[in-house]
Amino acid sequence: MTNKGSNLGRKVLLLLILSGSVPGLGLAGGFQLVDQSARAMGMGGAVGALTGDPTAMHANPALLSFLDGPIFSLGATVMVPDERFYGVSPSIAETKMQAQVLFPPSICLSYTTPGGFGAGLSVTVPYEIQTEWDPDWVGSRLAVKSDLRVAMVIPSISMKFSDDFSAGIGINLGLPRILYEQRFPVTLQGVSTPDGDVTYDGSGNVCYGVTLGIFYRAGDLLSLGASYRSHMNLAIDDGRVRYRGTDSVALLPEGRFSTSLVLPNQFLAGAVIHPFSWLNLSGDIEYSLWSEFSSVKIRYADPTLPDVIMNQDWSNIVNARFGLEAAFSDFSIRAGIRFEQSPVPDATLSPGLPDATGTGYSIGFGYKAGEGLILDFAYSLMQYNDRRVTNSSIMVGPYAGGFNGLYSSQTASVAINVTYSWK
Repeated sequence: MTNKGSNLGRKVLLLLILSGSVPGLGLAGGFQLVDQSARAMGMGGAVGALTGDPTAMHANPALLSFLDGPIFSLGATVMVPDERFYGVSPSIAETKMQAQVLFPPSICLSYTTPGGFGAGLSVTVPYEIQTEWDPDWVGSRLAVKSDLRVAMVIPSISMKFSDDFSAGIGINLGLPRILYEQRFPVTLQGVSTPDGDVTYDGSGNVCYGVTLGIFYRAGDLLSLGASYRSHMNLAIDDGRVRYRGTDSVALLPEGRFSTSLVLPNQFLAGAVIHPFSWLNLSGDIEYSLWSEFSSVKIRYADPTLPDVIMNQDWSNIVNARFGLEAAFSDFSIRAGIRFEQSPVPDATLSPGLPDATGTGYSIGFGYKAGEGLILDFAYSLMQYNDRRVTNSSIMVGPYAGGFNGLYSSQTASVAINVTYSWK
């Protein structure tokens, strides 16, 4: 019985489950959630040089020095992705992903002295993905369900070196969580039986990184900011592999696996133009070194199962974001546009978590509800380019020519923030 279990386990290894779970759905450049507040979302995510918002320290910790006193911010985003697949080629049959709703939260507390020394603590989920397909869809042996999130605690400090210049540093402490389900073929004594289900589930160790930032106010008309976020290695050292839904489950006892994923080095440059005292025009350019994600390796605790390496061959990308904000006595109105590239090549694109280049549009407004109390709201629609894959390297089941087809997607998001400052 042991030998049969090992042989069936090797068939499951036709895919590295986790390798399909990295491209983002409704997310920027892989699986990053750019917007950490409703103000940021309303301005298209262009906050690298925008003062007045404590959550902007996630993009640039040097901005802490240009806040005033203690500030607390609590926010949440609701994201609703719509993903469809047409295929497998030559078929054009449509499969729609089951409805998903994501709720990434954001909590931020900061304090800035009159001399410009700032300290802050941010708790957020800057990376999150969630997909679920019908268990019997054409790609069920590739993906049925995926859930990847990275929660982060980020303590930051900033210091003014002059009235117009500051520098800051943030320590990024991340905790990854991964769940991935797919189906697999079962053949016992030469007879095919209904597919079984396999689930990979694991929480990672705390991972570390840093964010460095600078900010310069070049007079009343222009502000400049820049930051660097180091790469992080997300290690899952004791994940579980579970099998169910087939009479042969007894042949496949629960196993253990380990793997790691990489969050890339990122460089951000931002500028804000202030043509009038009530108007901000902002723009950010972000360069992400996703080429660091060239492959993923999964190791099994069972010594009879070999390590599996899956090539990913992602590319470096440049994203551009632009926003405007008009501030009046008690309220502000905002609008933004963003251009996000996909680092994922056609050959390794997976229906587990497909990604595409796209354009996002957003609007938002803020309201001063009382002394020190500000309410911010925003809506964003990310529209991705239809992506037709003709050279897929993913071979599974009857699709020996690759899992080719057309991916079509968009994501609608709503964000709300409550911010209170003590003067």
